Amino acid sequence: MKNFFLTFLILFTGIIAIAGNNNKDKEKKNTQLISGKVIDKTSGEEIAGAEIKLDNKIIYTDLNGNFTANININKPELLVKYISYTDAKIIIDSFSYNTIIIELASK
Repeated sequence: MKNFFLTFLILFTGIIAIAGNNNKDKEKKNTQLISGKVIDKTSGEEIAGAEIKLDNKIIYTDLNGNFTANININKPELLVKYISYTDAKIIIDSFSYNTIIIELASK
């Protein structure tokens, strides 16, 4: 009887683990990896630490203004912010695989 309950418990937790993995596979199919660079519009200098807001997450550019992120192809929109610069709202072409250059203008 003890072995029956132990076997049942192991099978039950395995089924739950397998059932929970299906959502991640669907989410991966709807995402695309993008890369880009945020620069100053007038000088062309890279902007380090610019905030890039995706659906429900925020990422920041590195010291050279570069970033990479997985975006949802159903909502391919970025909001880029940095102190003393005008915010930029960017819509990504989900069929483009080029590096995205985002130019921010000073206020």
